Amino acid sequence: MIAITAQAFPPASGGIQNLMAGLAEHIAKAGHDTLVFADGKPDAQDARLPYKIRRFAGLKPLRRVLKARAIKATPGITALYADSWKSLERLPNRLPYPVIVYAHGNEYPEDGRKAARIRAALSKATHMIVVSEETRGRSAPMVPSGLPVTTIHPPVYPHTPATETDHARIAEMWPSSGPRLVTLSRLIDWKGIDQAIRAVAAVRAAHPGLQMLIGGTGDDLDRLQGIVAEHDLADVVKFIGRIEGGAKTALLESADIFLQPGRSVNGQREGFGITYLEAALAGLPTISGNAGGAPEALRHGETGFVVDGTDLSEVTNALSQLLTNEALRHQMGAAGRAHGQAALWQNQIGDILKLAAPMES
Repeated sequence: MIAITAQAFPPASGGIQNLMAGLAEHIAKAGHDTLVFADGKPDAQDARLPYKIRRFAGLKPLRRVLKARAIKATPGITALYADSWKSLERLPNRLPYPVIVYAHGNEYPEDGRKAARIRAALSKATHMIVVSEETRGRSAPMVPSGLPVTTIHPPVYPHTPATETDHARIAEMWPSSGPRLVTLSRLIDWKGIDQAIRAVAAVRAAHPGLQMLIGGTGDDLDRLQGIVAEHDLADVVKFIGRIEGGAKTALLESADIFLQPGRSVNGQREGFGITYLEAALAGLPTISGNAGGAPEALRHGETGFVVDGTDLSEVTNALSQLLTNEALRHQMGAAGRAHGQAALWQNQIGDILKLAAPMES
């Protein structure tokens, strides 16, 4: 039986949550009994999952202790995956099977203030998966000597087929028939949505009917709405909230360009950027920032453009190139679709499971 221990797991939303849920699902699909130890109260959907799940509620320190005890007491585990070093802290120093820990990026402070604590937790792992080369570099000062580290970019799911209702719902959101831009993200400052809005303002006059839909929720909404008002873009840029499932597919399929020029803010940045791959899988050329692991999610000049997210002129120039060159959009979109196909879970799970092979005695 292969187990997963995770603080970040659905129904909570986020990239790490989706990664851990995908891992559990595809380990089970590969024919392994799968058991997840997750934070949170029991969810109504748990019984329908293709794997078993045990939930642990209460204060965070208590949850960690209870999960660690449950893992130690569970017979038949042959390998354990952990969503981060934090999920290893309360585990025994050495378990009798492989322990594979994920590293995403922002959980490794660049000021080193948690270095000793992180190193102690990682000493309980037998292997580490980093989601990008950028994360490898960021975490390196805190990784114990001798711990093997492998870079495996987060896989993507095939898009949920969109129904006629999904297509109709999204069609009503587009204010006109002009060029269509889309962003899908938590609304936080380092995602670069503010620069995307400013770039739209800069090119609007040259592209009548230009429109942008921003899907997602977050604490930065009020500030972003202020930027829209400042540039008189209320009829161009719309915030549409959280979009999932077939509606998300319909949104991506109806757009022309995916624009999300992220940057680093107070050390926070993309560990990888799965949404760029999701957009590519839908055949969209993408524009990302050059901070963090985001550049690894696309191929600059082939599936899209990597720009300095702090430089509005770079963002604007990349956007203008795609808006004025339909052939380039189609060329990059086709290359992006192939790039996204290679990143599907079904094509990645084998490499992830290799790390769960029994340890040599």
